[in-house]
Amino acid sequence: MNNIMLVGLGPHSKRIYMNYFKKHNIEPKVLVDLESNSELVKQYLRENNFLNTIVWCLPDKYKDCEELPSQYEEDLKKVCSSNNITHIISSTEPKAHNMYLVFALKNNINILSDKPITVVKGMDKIENIKKVREQYYNLLKMYNKKNCTCFCKIMCQREYHRGYKYIKELLKDTIQKYNIPITYIDIYHCDGNWEMPHDLNKENHPYKYGYGKLYHSGYHFIELLAELLKLNNLTTQGKHIKKGVLYGNIFTPNDEKEVFNKNDFKKIFFNDKIEGIYDELENLNFENYGEKNYYSLLNFTNKNNKLITTANLNLLHYGFSRRGWFESKDYYKSNGRIRHERVSIQVGPLLNIQVHSYQSKEIKDRTDSLIETETGGLEHFDIDIYRNVDLIGGKPFERVKLKDLYNKEMFGNSFLGYNEYSREEFIREFLEGKDTEGDLLDQSLAIEILYSASKIIYDKNEGKIQIEKIKIPR
Repeated sequence: MNNIMLVGLGPHSKRIYMNYFKKHNIEPKVLVDLESNSELVKQYLRENNFLNTIVWCLPDKYKDCEELPSQYEEDLKKVCSSNNITHIISSTEPKAHNMYLVFALKNNINILSDKPITVVKGMDKIENIKKVREQYYNLLKMYNKKNCTCFCKIMCQREYHRGYKYIKELLKDTIQKYNIPITYIDIYHCDGNWEMPHDLNKENHPYKYGYGKLYHSGYHFIELLAELLKLNNLTTQGKHIKKGVLYGNIFTPNDEKEVFNKNDFKKIFFNDKIEGIYDELENLNFENYGEKNYYSLLNFTNKNNKLITTANLNLLHYGFSRRGWFESKDYYKSNGRIRHERVSIQVGPLLNIQVHSYQSKEIKDRTDSLIETETGGLEHFDIDIYRNVDLIGGKPFERVKLKDLYNKEMFGNSFLGYNEYSREEFIREFLEGKDTEGDLLDQSLAIEILYSASKIIYDKNEGKIQIEKIKIPR
């Protein structure tokens, strides 16, 4: 029997982890949160019949520490020991990730942590960008110690997404058989997160601490890019990537003020509150706030400096949205947020695989019908495959629908979605002790891409040329 400690009870934690516990009749032994949330946490546990879960709270003044203060570390260690905690699931605001990762590795307790791996306040500053990279390698050093026998996993659910698993297997077969690397990758993701200027001081996925799309949903796609690039190692040595260069740009809240100004808001929303709010906000400078959108071109070369793989990585918060109201509401899933996701992968002249996943409505409008798997539905995800059949055989065109890779009986009123189901598979494998996907050890290329991508933000803020080298881990 696993004894679980859940850290953090925010909207994501309730939707994913607590929902999983309810479904599988699991009661976490310990729930960790901030002192300011203590009564809300206890109320939630009572209302959802988690009557035996112990609540342990950290004073709010320590919420952004890189490590737990010594007295609280000792106290939590005793709580873990007395409750025989075997697994920690960390679902805090990202600034606290390092704190609980360090705690778990120090005490040799299995941990599954949400992405990104770590982040700190002030990600517009070069010293903090470097610090996040250093934190990863410090964690890796702890994880690689001989006496460390725990698992350390990072929740990147596309590792378990059957669509992407299917694509990677198809790519492996072609790359290995023909010794041709992936030559082009285009990844586009927009999650329609239209946070208006009066929303930007929020604490949930905050922009005010200098990080935005890259350290929110963006890490999923950096990690996906890294996993695809690693498939090139299936070719002979001469085709392996050895160097990388990234050219990038960002769209900031200050840029947005030029695109969508006070007069535009007044014209569209007809809200008499706008005048007062925006008279005040127009004078605010969001210079140190996190980016809304991130755009980049990446070139990867071999040992002879010859171009092997080109990638486009375009990650948007600010794009097509279903938000049609001015007032601040829920900042998680009920704020007009919808997903558009597109991927194209070329294996030279042999193969092109494309992903098309486009929503037209919010999660609250879900039905239990398979219509949700069609274009515009909440679970739309099509894989289009184009083959040079004269050389590699097969069908010249094939469309694989994601629903066909899953059991159709799983669809119904309790179905949260394919991405969420992938998370469930991740959680189950973690709790069952299976050493499969998402290990901390496998994140080094993603971290190096993220590090270079983050420096582009610093470069723009400093008026420097926005080009950065990418270190390719051996």
